[in-house]
Amino acid sequence: MSIFRVSREKQRELKVLFSGRCEWCDREYPPPDLVLHLMVPETAKARAAPPSPDPQKRFLLLCQGCHQDLHQVPLPLHLQKDLVRARPRPLRKSVREIFGYTPEPYQPPGDFDLAEIYEDCFSLRSLDLFRAGG
Repeated sequence: MSIFRVSREKQRELKVLFSGRCEWCDREYPPPDLVLHLMVPETAKARAAPPSPDPQKRFLLLCQGCHQDLHQVPLPLHLQKDLVRARPRPLRKSVREIFGYTPEPYQPPGDFDLAEIYEDCFSLRSLDLFRAGG
């Protein structure tokens, strides 16, 4: 049983989408031998932060052997995230579609003028300040 709460239908779709491959050992397995593993932060402080709204960043698809190994000798969260980052872009997009998630377009914080920022960063005065350590 998976600790990642998702319908059996979506689990089947994900297992097919990943071509029955374990993300850790990269071997093919029949769908019943694959498990959706929820990535849980190690510290209480990290667990208190809200999880990513992007569902494809919250799980790994593992074979039962790798899943057991992961719980016996925990793989640090940053390495689990590296496995997620290694997913091909089309796969990440398809996972988002299965969950019905559309990322919001990036909105830079605050009001700013790019020309002014460019001037500040690359004017002779700024370079002099940078060289002078100030």
